[in-house]
Amino acid sequence: MFEIFRKKTSIATNKLFRITLHIGRGSNTEMPAHLVGAFVPVFVGAIDHESAAIMAVKSLTKNGYEFIDIADGKIDELDPNKWNIFVSEAWSDYASIFPTQEKVLADLSNELFFTGPFSSYESNKTA
Repeated sequence: MFEIFRKKTSIATNKLFRITLHIGRGSNTEMPAHLVGAFVPVFVGAIDHESAAIMAVKSLTKNGYEFIDIADGKIDELDPNKWNIFVSEAWSDYASIFPTQEKVLADLSNELFFTGPFSSYESNKTA
């Protein structure tokens, strides 16, 4: 009988996305001076792929990097319950720099944002 008075809540659950961004140095001073750009895997907790892309770009440009493109044109949704497996298969040499599966799951309902290793380059000019 009191079901109609019960507050119905719908909690939006973020999904885990990976986007590889191509970035330029921009005004960022953390990138060594001889490097002009990088490809960087970005991991984002967001409601959908569009929100993930916006958050990824905003977070990196806020740090002074110049957004150039989504490197491979893809935004991949990852299973956060298989995060440890993903890291061990894709990034085994860098596993220590990534958050644990427990941390990813715990932070997924908030603003989750982190990057993988930057693959930098020195020049965008061709010989």
